[in-house]
Amino acid sequence: MLGRIWQAAKVTLALGAMIAAALISADKLDHDRREVARRAQAAPEPVMTGSVASPSSR
Repeated sequence: MLGRIWQAAKVTLALGAMIAAALISADKLDHDRREVARRAQAAPEPVMTGSVASPSSR
């Protein structure tokens, strides 16, 4: 009887560990994707300096 309880406990712990690992992995993947999107939004836009002469100003 005790052996069956121990077997059930091991299976439950193993399933819990697998679910926790999947959730941690998914969270890390989401975090990495958010970081890439954040960097893309933070990329500076080209600044117009006026240093290139337009044809009308010649």
